[in-house]
Amino acid sequence: MKIIEFRRSISKKTAVAIGMFDGVHLGHKVLISQLLSKSEEKNLCPVIYTFSNHPIKEARRKLLTTLNEKLYIFEKLNVENVYIADLEANLMEMSPEEFVREELVKTLNCKFVVIGEDFRFGYKKSGDANTLKELGQIYNFDVIIANKVLKDGVAISSSLIHDLILNGSIEEGNNLLGHPYFIQGTVEKGKGLGRHLGFPTANLNYENGNKLLPKNGVYITIGNYNGTLLKGVTNVGFNPTFEEKKNIKIESHFLDVEYNFYGKFLRLYFIKRLRDEIKYEKVQDLRNQVMIDIESTREFFKDNPIESIHII
Repeated sequence: MKIIEFRRSISKKTAVAIGMFDGVHLGHKVLISQLLSKSEEKNLCPVIYTFSNHPIKEARRKLLTTLNEKLYIFEKLNVENVYIADLEANLMEMSPEEFVREELVKTLNCKFVVIGEDFRFGYKKSGDANTLKELGQIYNFDVIIANKVLKDGVAISSSLIHDLILNGSIEEGNNLLGHPYFIQGTVEKGKGLGRHLGFPTANLNYENGNKLLPKNGVYITIGNYNGTLLKGVTNVGFNPTFEEKKNIKIESHFLDVEYNFYGKFLRLYFIKRLRDEIKYEKVQDLRNQVMIDIESTREFFKDNPIESIHII
């Protein structure tokens, strides 16, 4: 997959899908599928036009996918080219026509655009999907407006998935994403509390502070370490039995493996929520509960073999 530098012109004629693509959910995947099929049909170079950061108004909402995570998913979906625009540049001040002329026509040599029906662009979001269609007639490119994708009668959106994951409904969120929600980063050395309990953990130092973490609690997870899939139990939270509330930690115990993960890259997929995080008065009570969590995880993977779970 090729990353196209911001404002670097392309000589090939292109088809472009535009959006933030936060989460790269099922609705986004339909958009990308249309981009790839139309590009092949019309012999155009397919390009995803996305952004390095959130629009200012939405910056308070945590991201479902960091830029690196988003690029990883694009590559898995066989996207060939990604153009990463910088919202800190003067993009937000451009009129809709300026955006089309400078970004789509002059820079990307665009002949075809795929967008969602709620697409907005230009200064103060003054342009919409119909505006783009009208400008396409002037600047000689076609526009497809993809309908919202519904799941059980509800329109899929990044904000809906965000709220589900934030509130602990990880399975519902995964259902709308079309893949398990994941976090990636390097494993850092912790205080050895898990090893002290008899359950060594990999402590994930996630790569972006603006990344949405699932609701505090214990989850069944899958770790992807160098392409090897690992069955895991993960605690997201503060270690309340041992510590006062400070920074949220992501600590995973992987079943039946003896890896030294320190300093290694790990991708962690959240599959099912088991319970809330609990503060225990006695360490033995915590140890007993962790054993129950591990047994629940083993039973889950007996019924759902790890190879049968679609991860991206």
